[in-house]
Formats: sequence, structure tokens, C-alpha cells
Amino acid sequence: MGFSGFDATGIRYGREIKHIKGVFWEMADTNIGDLIVPKKWYESLPRESWERFEKVETGFPWFEVYQLPSDVYALYEPGQFEEVISYLVLGEERAALVDTGNGIGDVKSLVEELTDLPVTVVNTHAHGDHIGQNHAFNEVAIYDTPFSREREREGCSVESMAHFLEEGMVWKPLPEGFDPATYNVPTFRVTRWLGDGDEIDLGGRRLEVVHTPGHSPDSVCLLDREARLFWTGDTFYNAPLYVYSPSTDLDQFIESYDKMVGLSPHYDWLLPSHNETWVGKGILREVLEAARSIKTGKAGEYKEGVKDGIPIRRYDYEGFALIVRAP
Repeated sequence: MGFSGFDATGIRYGREIKHIKGVFWEMADTNIGDLIVPKKWYESLPRESWERFEKVETGFPWFEVYQLPSDVYALYEPGQFEEVISYLVLGEERAALVDTGNGIGDVKSLVEELTDLPVTVVNTHAHGDHIGQNHAFNEVAIYDTPFSREREREGCSVESMAHFLEEGMVWKPLPEGFDPATYNVPTFRVTRWLGDGDEIDLGGRRLEVVHTPGHSPDSVCLLDREARLFWTGDTFYNAPLYVYSPSTDLDQFIESYDKMVGLSPHYDWLLPSHNETWVGKGILREVLEAARSIKTGKAGEYKEGVKDGIPIRRYDYEGFALIVRAP
């Protein structure tokens, strides 16, 4: 499970992203808290890019819900630092819920307010902020790896989820009935184990599974060729991309980006799982080039720190950053 703050500037959608997460670091600052979680990150909200879409009022104020083109709802959680985005994708016969968020809000009831279609959860990967309410749904599909099978069997403990609620990580009131002391991800039941190239048929609409390990062993993207949309999970979002924890792999990350860029003739827009949505696909090639330069030791300046005992380096670019294990 990864944080999603970032301090770079860039031009996207023809407008300026002022400073995503709101804080710029001095080059000499190697404090790990600032490298990962900028202070007062919420002061940069609301993000202007969401103004492009119609906001849908619901009975669940923890979420901001937006109607995107092509019968897609974005279920956005800006009250917590991760700014998780889940997606409700409507077909003619079924709906897919791409991830179930961090489990703080009642996404199951929200989805029932938005559609009467039967719903299948499709997880982009099994980090805690993406499987938070998997247990509430009868149908769950996730990529088949030992990592995802362990999460199905064990969930995520109170101790492992506690950092999501630490001081400075939440700024909106928590939902009524939510108990921070018992916050965890319960075990859940997977009804379909996915493989690379599998298709999820929603009736008149198909989502193609594209295995993209690197951020996690079970990471996938989802391709809708007809609507020309590409859900990227945590493989890409406009923020620091994490390739430093023991379950990440920079070589796999680069191979996955090669694969994603190779598929780019079949989609126009990226739908990431954090911060912002409906991102132009051209940035994927920039991330690929950056990751290759880091791999070959030609990436230039970086900031250093230590996270969970792991020496890390952060490389900042226009529109994203990469945090990797130090050699």
C-alpha cells in the first residue's frame, strides 16, 4: 500500500497543476516524512482537474463522486492522504467496481445508490487501500499470485492499517460509525482468479486484464478498447511512484511500462487510482524513460532518505516522481 503525495509541477489538461500535494521541499531536506508525506498536503485541494466532470451528490459525504464519459463513475476519497479513486464501470448487464478503496467509507452502499446492476469487484492489486471493502461484495476478481492469495486469506491487520489514520493523514471528518481503533481490512473471498489477457464481460463491454508487476507482484491494468480507456491502478498516477518496498521490482516496473506503452494505440486516457483521473497517455513514455535512466545510473539529482529500514532515493520529474531503493 503506498502513499501518493508529490511536489512537482506540470501542465496537464491545458491548465497548471500548482503543486500537487501543496508543498515544495528544499533540496537539502532529507527528512523521510517530507519525502513521502508533505506537511499540510490538503491545502492544495480541491484539485482543479476534477472541475471538468459533473459532480454527483450522494448520501455518502466521505466520497466525492464524479460522472466521467463512457458510463464510468469515479469514487474519490480526498479526505485521506492517499486520495484513493475507485471506479464504477457500467455495462449493459453487469457493473465492475475497480477497487474498493481504503475501507473508511461505505463503498458498498454508495455503489448500490448509483446502480441496480449486479457488481463484480475487480482489484488492480491487493494493497490495503484498494481492497478495503472487498469483504462486503459477493463477487471479487483479482490477479492470481501468492501475494494476492495471502491477502485474501489474512486481510490487513489493525497494526498494518494504522498509518492511514496517523496525525496529518486525514483532514475530513471520519464517517459516522467508523471506529479508528478497529480499522483493518477483513479477509475476503475471491470468486475469480485472473490471468494476463483475461476478459471481464459486462455485457456489451469488455475489460481486458494486463499484468503489470513492479509496484506489486499482482498489479494489473484494465483496458477497454472500445471506450479507449486504460485503468492503471498504482502502476501510474500523477505522484511519486513507489518502487522501493520488498515487494517491488524496478526491472519488472520497466518491463510493464514497455508493455503499457506498446498497448497505447488502443487507448487515449489513463484512469489512475490516486489523486486525479482522465490523464493523457503520453506521460507513460516519460515515466519509462525516467525509470530506464535510474536503472542505468544516468538519472541525475535525487533526494535520499530511509523508509522502514530501506535506503531510498527520490527522483522528481514534471508530473510525477519515482522513489526507488538506493543501490
